[in-house]
Amino acid sequence: MERPTVSDFDDGTNARWSLSRFLMVGLIIALVGYLPLQFYILFGPRDGNPIGLGLLFVIGVFTGLVVVVIGFIKHTIQYFMNRKV
Repeated sequence: MERPTVSDFDDGTNARWSLSRFLMVGLIIALVGYLPLQFYILFGPRDGNPIGLGLLFVIGVFTGLVVVVIGFIKHTIQYFMNRKV
């Protein structure tokens, strides 16, 4: 039985998580955090105080942004590692 090498691991990881997948997952997380508060603003009572939805918004958008930034960092590292000198 042959041991997997580091290059085998990198090839599998890069194939599964591309930049577009990070962008899509990050945007979906941000939308899931944003939409409940927006729906409450549109359809909820005028004198309501949606503290929980506000916290969900802050955490969701921040988490989505972190996922997008990780995707860009991974893409940049992959670009420089695969560049021929």
